[in-house]
Amino acid sequence: MSNPAVSPPMPSETAPRQSRAAASGTGGLWIERRSLAACAALEADWRNLVCRAIEPNPFFEPDFALAAAQHLVDFRDAPVLLVWGGSPASRRLLGFIPGRLQRRLLGRDELIGWSNPRLGIATPLIDRSQAGRVVAALLHAPGQLGLAGARNLHLPSLDRDGALLPVLLQTAEHVGHAALIQPVPEPATAGGAPDLAALRHGLTRYGRLSFSESGSRQELRDMVELHLALEASGARGHAGLAALQDVRESAFLRSMTRSLAWTRRCRAGLLSLDDKPIAGAILVGKGSRLWLHSGVEDDRFASFAPLAQLVSWLGRSSRREIVGRVPGPHAVTAPQRLGSVHLAVTAKAARQAPFLIRRRATAA
Repeated sequence: MSNPAVSPPMPSETAPRQSRAAASGTGGLWIERRSLAACAALEADWRNLVCRAIEPNPFFEPDFALAAAQHLVDFRDAPVLLVWGGSPASRRLLGFIPGRLQRRLLGRDELIGWSNPRLGIATPLIDRSQAGRVVAALLHAPGQLGLAGARNLHLPSLDRDGALLPVLLQTAEHVGHAALIQPVPEPATAGGAPDLAALRHGLTRYGRLSFSESGSRQELRDMVELHLALEASGARGHAGLAALQDVRESAFLRSMTRSLAWTRRCRAGLLSLDDKPIAGAILVGKGSRLWLHSGVEDDRFASFAPLAQLVSWLGRSSRREIVGRVPGPHAVTAPQRLGSVHLAVTAKAARQAPFLIRRRATAA
């Protein structure tokens, strides 16, 4: 007997054959699985979802993610679950969730959100008006995706102060899943850190200091090249670990920054001593919060904290919070409370009939 809850696969005429996957209907939503690279065919729908997302994430926007998929091997085949609303003929993208299915011999399979050290945050893109339905659909996606009816969900590197977390907790309670939040340990703050103003005054003994920030796409391109060169001239370059020494890494950084610059979601800054850069920063994002994607400094002046000096100046100049790791004891970035969220099916929910589970997912 056929399962009436499972809809036929959704056609995907623009996707490469190898990226097509069976889709399933849960609570009136469709779920499709693709590789990140294959999502380029859906760029218009993807960008539209970015504007409707309950929580912004520049690292999962097309300009960042497609550049990574093009140049970086570990991004290219990263699996993505796409949640669609409506019919195959008039569909609307409601969720963009990079993640993979982890099968277990004992216990229930788990859908694990994807993360990477290059990502400042790993919050999936979910339509703010349909967030509860999308989460419920992920928890109860039926068999055509190889998922069990009531399942577990693990999303790493979420903002614990963001708008998505309350929706996750509310949906988990509604559909019968237990929720666990595991905070990411925050770096210890050292007391009595040297005053940046005093260190900046010490730097002036070596020459004239100047701060600059990219104001155009051409300035951004030039500053990115100086940033790459500065990193290659230091300890990372001597160890063969600089981005300029890796064709893929340097190509990604150039492509990503130029793509994001079109929508003003990337900027670069330099701190120079007698017009020679001694610190560089590349910031990603838009709005009240920016992420420090890459920061470098001249090792010869490390005791004067040139990168901390630059990030502090960029924050004051832009009047925005900057999130990221800056070496040293200087608290120049905004705190970001990250955590991993586990939604696990309870014994009571596991005993529910599949039909009742689907009704709960639809109502969420």
